[in-house]
Amino acid sequence: MTSIPTLIFYVAMVLVAFYINDRNSANIKLLEFYEHNVNISFGPLKLGNDSSCNALDFQLNYKKHADLGVLFSNYANYISMVSLFKLWTSQQNDKIFFGTLKLSDKTVNAVAKGPGRNFFEMFEQTVNLATDIETISTYGQWTLLPLSGDSRSLEICTKDIKSFQNALLYSFFNSVISEDGDNKAQSLIEAWIAAHVSVELLVLKVLHRYRYVPNIYATCGRVYFVEDCGHTLQYHMSKMNFINRLLVAKELLTLALELADGTAHKNYSFYLTDLTADNIAVQLDKTSGLLQSLKVIDWSDVIIVVNNHSMKKTDNEMIHVSKHIDCGLGCLAYSKEEICQSRVSDHNVYAVCKEFLSSDGRLLHEITDLDETIKSPEKEVKNLASLLNNCLWNFNVEKQSELNRLDTAKLIIKSIQLIYDSEISDINNDG
Repeated sequence: MTSIPTLIFYVAMVLVAFYINDRNSANIKLLEFYEHNVNISFGPLKLGNDSSCNALDFQLNYKKHADLGVLFSNYANYISMVSLFKLWTSQQNDKIFFGTLKLSDKTVNAVAKGPGRNFFEMFEQTVNLATDIETISTYGQWTLLPLSGDSRSLEICTKDIKSFQNALLYSFFNSVISEDGDNKAQSLIEAWIAAHVSVELLVLKVLHRYRYVPNIYATCGRVYFVEDCGHTLQYHMSKMNFINRLLVAKELLTLALELADGTAHKNYSFYLTDLTADNIAVQLDKTSGLLQSLKVIDWSDVIIVVNNHSMKKTDNEMIHVSKHIDCGLGCLAYSKEEICQSRVSDHNVYAVCKEFLSSDGRLLHEITDLDETIKSPEKEVKNLASLLNNCLWNFNVEKQSELNRLDTAKLIIKSIQLIYDSEISDINNDG
């Protein structure tokens, strides 16, 4: 005969199972309601991805948010994706949420991102849904709408003045959406919407698999899930040793060159207009402690230029030279028109030199301060210090030196490698 305590325990377990099942059912219904409303309303951003919200399992990392000073205790009773969308609908501005995303073959650390509600509200106030979208679908009139000053829409241009904006946008959108999508027309419209409210999503798609760009895992409604690339460079800066900071500097300059010269994408060059330590994430190898990866984690502020392969790469006059304005860190002056009219611009290299490699940037303060404690040969240290100074100051539009800023960046990379090898050799010899 079953004892009373055993019976009570059995009944309790059954009630708990019913409660969990009922709560799961309620959460699934909420999620289906959210997805249904987004899909029938203005602005799902799948871009050809066949991903359903129900197929995704995203668990918020409450501890990480608490460590960042953000508490979501009111939403802890919701599970998985529901808690995410409950939060999202309560946020007016852009927000990001950290957690884990369960994929078909593994579970990954991920970041949920998407445009804030205010961006969609401003966009909806500008666009005439019935007229504008039908016109675009029927006649292919791909033009960007004038939005308010707070909005950040896609900036794409070309030196070829004969190219019309609708042709540029149509070509770019086709490079973003999935070629095997069942509904290309709908995907193109979603890309057009994203060009007004979620530029980063377009850039992540077109630069997919480029090593300095976070992997994009899935989309759900207006939310997309990307790789969690670790803490920001701002977080690591004061903690990183000299050797790792040398590696970071080398990677930043390599990134700057590759985004402009067609390495990142053969058809487009990308110029970052908000390159700061908060917008870069780095990860260190758990065993060696050395830099493992560096990725740009905010691609919202970027100028995209169509590469003109007919221009000669040896034509120095077609290199746009960024003018140095000493306005402190986080202040990056640039001219979109001048960048667009050049074969290639040194803007990215200038941004790296100003924001990170200058005496204010402090990434390589041992070099810029000519620190005598560095074990590397004094001649090479002084050479690198001179190159860093030249990268910042010795270029102007009126009078280009024989060596342009792009070539200077390549010399800096070589000099950094020599000093890095010297530092590693000294460590090994001391060991």
